[in-house]
Amino acid sequence: MKTADVDCKALLQAWRDGDLKARDHLFECLYSELTQVSAALLRAERNSSLSTTDLVNEAAIRLIQLDQIDWSDKSHFLALSARAMRRILIDHARRKKSDKRHHQRVTLVTRLEGQPDRLDFDVLEKSLIRLNAIDSEKADIVELRYFGGLTLPEIAEVTGTSESTVKRQWRVARAWLVDAIASDTR
Repeated sequence: MKTADVDCKALLQAWRDGDLKARDHLFECLYSELTQVSAALLRAERNSSLSTTDLVNEAAIRLIQLDQIDWSDKSHFLALSARAMRRILIDHARRKKSDKRHHQRVTLVTRLEGQPDRLDFDVLEKSLIRLNAIDSEKADIVELRYFGGLTLPEIAEVTGTSESTVKRQWRVARAWLVDAIASDTR
């Protein structure tokens, strides 16, 4: 295990035990990685009023407000951070959509075969909600992959499953999403 991972585990444990300085130090240590996740999520958006820093800060605020999270390691923390960022982007897209002025759709660059490179967040969110109802494990993998930018080995570590299982579930989830998104965009 890397020294940074061990330090993160210790900081996460200290934060769970109520040490606010450890929490602050953890965010300082992982700020560049959180910024990379945020930048990847925002890169595909057009006309977004959110900046990378805005997204990281909003995610940090939401994570700080969570009570008694059993953080297991750095990957788990980054995965939950990515989920928080996803929720922020979806909330932001919905607010923009409900605005009386007409804005461009908030989009996500996808890498789904047979689909356009850009995808409306609402379409993806609705598809993920349906996938979650059918198979929450596959929905988690999609979420961690798209929004968290995690690799398949990192997802295996976060979910506690084998890498080969994650690869299989990813292929099935991706195929299911291609079909679901195609149905929603017709």
